[in-house]
Amino acid sequence: MPELELTRSRDDRRTYDLAGVGSMRLDGWLSRGAEAEAGGSRWRFNRRGVFKSGAEATNASGAAEGTFDGRALRRGGAIRWRGREFALRPASAWRERYALADGERELVLLDGKGWGKRPVKVTVEKPGAIEPGLLLFAAFVVRGLAEDAGAAAGAAAAGGGAVASS
Repeated sequence: MPELELTRSRDDRRTYDLAGVGSMRLDGWLSRGAEAEAGGSRWRFNRRGVFKSGAEATNASGAAEGTFDGRALRRGGAIRWRGREFALRPASAWRERYALADGERELVLLDGKGWGKRPVKVTVEKPGAIEPGLLLFAAFVVRGLAEDAGAAAGAAAAGGGAVASS
């Protein structure tokens, strides 16, 4: 199975390339969105939600192409892309690894790290069997989930070190 990595561009620290698929350029540091491009098509990806993770993808004309609805209590959720529904389900209990599945068939394994030069590793079952826009959107979602998990772990570690004094 071919492995790809979402890799930071040498020319622009906010642009990430997925070799042979396309690229996405993250908005400013505090923003939760990105512009993506693959095969001559362009999308706008935005994260939404505070207590429940979610995201949406719109095409260049502003029409909705995809959504991610995360589960409130468990990791993963549903990705809808161009009228089809896929499951984004946890593939590891210890890491931010997810499988994008069509029914019982796993199409892609995405291993998210959140930040850095290579925030998402992608293992594709069959190259070309998944739409480039869907693959970029799934990588965007997993990167966000990994980022959220890292922030939650940091907050828990900071809170866990506090000692009550009298």
